[in-house]
Amino acid sequence: MDWSPFVVCAPEEHAPGARGLGGPDGLGDRLRTAAFAERQAFAAFLWAADTLTDAPDELRAAWRRIGLEEEVHLNLLLARMAELGVRVDARPVSDRLWRRLTLARTASEFAVWMREAEARGQAAEESFRRSLAERDPVTAAIFGRIADDEAEHLALADRLTGLKNLFG
Repeated sequence: MDWSPFVVCAPEEHAPGARGLGGPDGLGDRLRTAAFAERQAFAAFLWAADTLTDAPDELRAAWRRIGLEEEVHLNLLLARMAELGVRVDARPVSDRLWRRLTLARTASEFAVWMREAEARGQAAEESFRRSLAERDPVTAAIFGRIADDEAEHLALADRLTGLKNLFG
């Protein structure tokens, strides 16, 4: 998979940890990590829609639509990074999300794993919305929009796949 302009660390390596949120490098690390997560989700949703033929047509169509929304999120984050002078290729990121999701052999397996990833992302984005609200309202609003969209994705996943009973 061509992940450019991101630099991806080797599969056996961990990406460097994010620096403190108090400085521009820390904010850049979070924007970069979030953008790459959106890039992986975009690719994974489209992969699942094309590959996991045991999924009902309605679910596969939803995956395609959500994948395109993930691409919108990616572009929002990349635009903000450009505004702030944050280089996408400044630090490596991990493609573990993509590698994990594409191990799914059934629609159910993919749905469970993707739902877990979406929930983690939604919680992180919500946290960034709150922590950045005062000092960087523009970035906070972007994270907030993504968090709100992810909440809608989770609700749709619950409705279409019946996972609500599994996750409460």
